[in-house]
Amino acid sequence: MRTFFIAPVIVLCVLSIVGCSGPNRPVWASWHPNSWTHRGGADEAILLDVAGPVAVDVESFNGDVMIMANPKLSQAQVVVVREGVHGFRREKEAAASLVDISYTAEIVPGELGQMLQVRTSTTNAEPHYQRAHVYIQLPEIEGVKVRTSNGRVYAQGISGAVDIVTNHGDVRVMTNHPMTAPVTIVNRNGNIDYRVRGESRGVFDAETVNGVARVRVRHGKFTTLPPTTNSTVHGVLNEGENRITLRTVNGDIRIAVVHDPERVGAVIIG
Repeated sequence: MRTFFIAPVIVLCVLSIVGCSGPNRPVWASWHPNSWTHRGGADEAILLDVAGPVAVDVESFNGDVMIMANPKLSQAQVVVVREGVHGFRREKEAAASLVDISYTAEIVPGELGQMLQVRTSTTNAEPHYQRAHVYIQLPEIEGVKVRTSNGRVYAQGISGAVDIVTNHGDVRVMTNHPMTAPVTIVNRNGNIDYRVRGESRGVFDAETVNGVARVRVRHGKFTTLPPTTNSTVHGVLNEGENRITLRTVNGDIRIAVVHDPERVGAVIIG
């Protein structure tokens, strides 16, 4: 494991979402909290043989989870970035605590085929000061389940059912594949962005507390249903029957049905 000093220059990698990655490391591996007092350790990538679409199942005690489909790959790639966020004058404790974080990544049987299962844990007495950021790339992704806290969850280029729960971080699902399976996203103190193509379907039930819910449809047929308010969206896309349930507190919900959902920068407006 390598330990390193996390400097503000990392933000440049986040804004561009390109570069700043080494061999066998996804570009998202450069994306972890930006603070002079944090200490982190990035392990080498885990490479796993896969065949056909793979489901993803992640359970992490704390930290970001970034999942991306990359058709150019022939294997699954998993990078875990361990981090201590103990704060000012506790930098040595933060660095020493990294050895308490452990994880596993393996291919196991799933409901429809192979599943990439990732688990993180810690034995530290102060787990709230630790993070295990998980960065995943797969050739093809069919189904995503994520459980984490104090972290963002981004899923790009996926298909199949989605089940995501997190807090204190934004959730983004962005894919150019038609989404026709059930989707559930539950968040707290963070936004939800759900961006799909016009061939997608679903019955939408979106609600936020202390936030705004918006829907923007450029392709497909969306029928708005009551009650739809400034903080709720109810409607049907393309006469679908699969449930799309979105919930957050202290965050906005943005639903976009557009031509190229994956084409977006670091900041989504509207």
